[in-house]
Amino acid sequence: MYDKELIQKVCNLTCSKEEVVRNQTTIRYDTENPFKKYYNISTITGAIKKYISKEWDDQTLAHWACIYCWILSGGFDYKNRNENLNTLEGFFRDIITWDLDGLSFFDEQDDTLNIHECMKLFENYDYIWQTRQQWRAVYAMIGPFAKENGDQYVALINDTTKEYMIIHSDHLKNGFEDEYFKFITQEEHCSLIEQLKNSGYKILSCSEEFYYMDISVQ
Repeated sequence: MYDKELIQKVCNLTCSKEEVVRNQTTIRYDTENPFKKYYNISTITGAIKKYISKEWDDQTLAHWACIYCWILSGGFDYKNRNENLNTLEGFFRDIITWDLDGLSFFDEQDDTLNIHECMKLFENYDYIWQTRQQWRAVYAMIGPFAKENGDQYVALINDTTKEYMIIHSDHLKNGFEDEYFKFITQEEHCSLIEQLKNSGYKILSCSEEFYYMDISVQ
């Protein structure tokens, strides 16, 4: 049995600071399709707005983000977690929970994280998630240390709306391909991005700044 009442409070944002400032590993999580069951962009933006309005302080937001990340991941119980996600959906679960994990270190004294930009990024992720049947993913190892680090840049492309996003990731095993993901070389990836730009595709902001920094360092 999982801690249903606490999970509901975290997801509907009625939790108190005392309820979330705790060791997240002591919570019993729901492992049955947790991401599709509990993910909601309004939950994430609502939590951030509670901080912006000063209803929550930075510690409450950070600890909330940690527990919500664990809820979406089913407590990271890979042995017992039962999920019906295709590879693109699983990739987005990993990207969203990764950024929630980053938000769990939020400190208002740290000016490296702009909370408004953070909220916009989650909204961009959700836009793609809600229209995920329209998107394809093309990725490559990019940058001088990509092979050693095992990371990649993923270009998500919507040919219907002519939009794309560049996401830095280490959630894929380089070389993996299926009906959703295509693996190409850095040169092919750079050429693809230029083609998209020249064809008038609109970029949804994410990791493009780091992408252009990495392709310039050879």
